[in-house]
Amino acid sequence: MTTDTIEAPRITNLEIGADGVGVLTIDAPGEKVNTLSAALSAEMQEVIERLETSTDVKALVLLSGKSDGFIAGADVKMLARVRTAEDGERISREGSALLCRLENLPMPTVVAIHGACLGGGLEVALACRYRLASNDPSTQLALPEVQLGLLPGAGGTQRLPRLVGMQAALDMILTGKRVRADRARKMGLVHEVVPREVLRERACQVARALARATQDLGHIPIQPASEKRPAVSVGQLVLQATMPGRAMMYRQVKKSLQKKVGSHYPAPYLALEAVYYSRGHAFQEGLDIESRFFGQLAVSEVARNLMRLFFATTAMKGEGWKDREGHVVPPLPVEKVGVLGGGLMGGGIATLLADKGVRVRVKDRDMESASKAAGYAAKYFGDKVKKRHIRPYQKDMAMGLLSVTDQYTGFGTSNLLIEAVFEDLSLKQRVLRDVEAVTGPDTIFASNTSSLPIAQIAQASSRPQNVVGMHFFSPVEKMPLLEVIVTDKTADPVVATALAIGKKMGKQVIVVRDGPGFYTTRALAAMMNETIKVFVEGASVEAIDRAMRDFGFPVGPMALIDEVGFDVASKVIHVILDAFGNRMQTPDEAFLLFGSGRLGRKNKQGFYLYEDAKKKKEVDPTVYDQMPYGRDRREIPAKLISDRLSYAFMNEAAMILEDGILLSPRDGDIGAIFGLGFPPFLGGPFRYMDTVGIPQVVARLRELKEQCSRSFEPAGILVKMAEEGRTFYNGR
Repeated sequence: MTTDTIEAPRITNLEIGADGVGVLTIDAPGEKVNTLSAALSAEMQEVIERLETSTDVKALVLLSGKSDGFIAGADVKMLARVRTAEDGERISREGSALLCRLENLPMPTVVAIHGACLGGGLEVALACRYRLASNDPSTQLALPEVQLGLLPGAGGTQRLPRLVGMQAALDMILTGKRVRADRARKMGLVHEVVPREVLRERACQVARALARATQDLGHIPIQPASEKRPAVSVGQLVLQATMPGRAMMYRQVKKSLQKKVGSHYPAPYLALEAVYYSRGHAFQEGLDIESRFFGQLAVSEVARNLMRLFFATTAMKGEGWKDREGHVVPPLPVEKVGVLGGGLMGGGIATLLADKGVRVRVKDRDMESASKAAGYAAKYFGDKVKKRHIRPYQKDMAMGLLSVTDQYTGFGTSNLLIEAVFEDLSLKQRVLRDVEAVTGPDTIFASNTSSLPIAQIAQASSRPQNVVGMHFFSPVEKMPLLEVIVTDKTADPVVATALAIGKKMGKQVIVVRDGPGFYTTRALAAMMNETIKVFVEGASVEAIDRAMRDFGFPVGPMALIDEVGFDVASKVIHVILDAFGNRMQTPDEAFLLFGSGRLGRKNKQGFYLYEDAKKKKEVDPTVYDQMPYGRDRREIPAKLISDRLSYAFMNEAAMILEDGILLSPRDGDIGAIFGLGFPPFLGGPFRYMDTVGIPQVVARLRELKEQCSRSFEPAGILVKMAEEGRTFYNGR
C-alpha cells in the first residue's frame, strides 16, 4: 500500500529572466504577512545553495508577493517555544549564518521593499547590496525586537551601525521606532525611494546595472552597504568615529536608559552592549555576542510576558462579538458618527474618527464650544503634516469629514452617536432624551463615561437596547485602550458595532459588563484610594510616585491625579464610594484636598507646581498643610508603599473578574496595561499574580489587612484558587 505525499506550497519562487536577473519572491501561502519562519529559512537555504554555484544568475532581486508588506519580522510563535538560552542562541546563529551567505553571494543582490519591513525582514534587507523602498506611507522600516524583550538576532546590531552610524542605529534599536522611506533614504538606510508602481522594474534595472559592473544608475551611485555613510556633523563624527567619542556616547545612552526603563527591561542594555561592540571588533565576533545575548533574553520572564501580550493583542484584533450561542454577530454599518461635546474628549474622538475616514459631526451648547473640536483636529492634522506623516491634501480631506454645530441638524442620519459631555448622570440622561427625539429607531447611543453605570444612563432611553458604553482614555489619539460596556439590555449587534468602530479607530478594545466604574476605573480607584491613605499617613508625594515608578508604572499616582484632575477624581471616588463604601472608605482628609480648589494641572494647582514649564517638576509644599504630620513627612518603606498600592489594584481586579464584569483574565491584563499603565513586563495584574503564586498573593493580602486595613480582605476567587491550586492562565 502506498500513500501520496502532499507537498506544502512553497513560500519562495525564483524566476530567472533572459537577462540573467533572478527575481526571488517571498509569499507565505494563506498568511496575511510574511514572517521569518523555520519553513522560510529552510527554503532560503535551498535557494542560496543553488545561487552559490549558479552560472546563469547574474544578479538577484528580492521582493514580497504580498500586496502591503515585505517581511514583518520573525515568527514570534517559534521564538515563544524556546526553552533554553542555548536554543535561543542557536536560532540566532543559524539566522546570522544564513544572512551572511546571502550577503556573500557571488552575484549582486537588490531588495525591493514595500510595506512593513520589520525585525528579521530589515535584517534580510541589510544583508543585500542595494536597497530600494516604495514611497507608499505603509513602507516603514524598523527593528522592534526590544518591544518583545529581545534584540535583533540576525546581524541587526552589527550591520545597522556599520551602515548608518552608531547614534542612528541605537535610536532605532533601543526604541523599535519605525522609519518611513524618505527618512530611511536620508539616513543612508536605503539607497533609493521610488513610486510603488515602478518598484520592481527599477529593482531589476539596478540589478542589471550591477551585473554589468557599472555605476550608471542616475542620481544614486551604487555602493556596498559597508561603504555607505549618511552625512554627519563634525560633532557626530567625533562621537562615532573615535573610541573616546563612542565611549562617551555609550555612557550617555546607558544613563538615559537607566532613567527611562530602570532595571525592568534587560533587552535595551544588552542591545546597547552589542551595538557598542560592533565598532572595534571583527564582524563575526559581534555576531557571536549578539547571538549569546539573544539566547539570554529569549528565555527571560520579561520576554515571555511581552510575547504573551503580543499574542493576546493580535488575537483580539481578529475577534468579533459573539452571542450567547457562540455565534459571531456582524456589526451594523456606520457611515456617519455624531459626537456630543466638543471638549477635550469629544474633540479627540471626532479627530480620530476623521483620521480613519469616517464622517463625523460634533455638537456642543454653542458654536464657540463646538468649534474647539475643529481646532483640535486642525492642530492634530497640522502636526502630522509637519512631521511628514501625511501630505497637506490629506489633511484637507480629513478636515472635510468633520463638521461642527450647536443644533441637532444633521444628526438624524448618524448611525452612531457618541456622547462625551461632563460626568454628570442627569446631564447625560438629558442629552440621551434629546438625541432620541431627532434620530431613528436604530441609531446607537454610546456614552463615553469613566464611572457612571450605563444602565442608569439608559433609564432615560425609550430604546435601551441601543445604549452602550464606549469609555475612551485621554488623550484619545494617543491612549490605545477602548472599554466597551454592555448592559443586560444592550443588543448584540450594538456591541458588535461599538467593537468594530473601536478597532477601526486603531484601539485595543475590551468588552466588559456594566457596573460602577466598570473595570479600569474601579481597579484604578482602589489603587488611588490606597494612595490617598498612604499620603494621609505621612508619606511624601515624591516617595509615593517614586515607589510606583520603581514598581514599573510610567507615572506615579500623585502625578496621575494631577493630570486627570482633582474634580474628576472626586467624581469617581463618590461613585465608587456609593457602590463599595464598606470596602473603600476614603479618609476624610481626601475630601479636604478635593474641596480645596485644586484641580491639578488644569489650574496649575495640584500635588506639583506647574508655573514654570521649563523647570523640573516640584511638589507644592502647601499640599501638606491640611494633612496630618503637615510638612514633616514620615518615612514609609518604598516596598510597603508599592505593595499596598499594587495589591489593592490586583485584589480589586480579581473581584471584578469574580463579579462577572471582566470577561476573562486576558482582557483584564490588556485593559490594565493599555489603559492604566500597569507594567507590561509583568504581563498584567492577572499574569503577575500567577507569577507570584496565588497562595503567596493571598498570604500577602492577609498580612496587609492585619498591618493596614480591612480593605485588603482577599477576594473570594483568590482564596478559592489558592485552596484548589489553580491559576488564572492554568500554566499557559
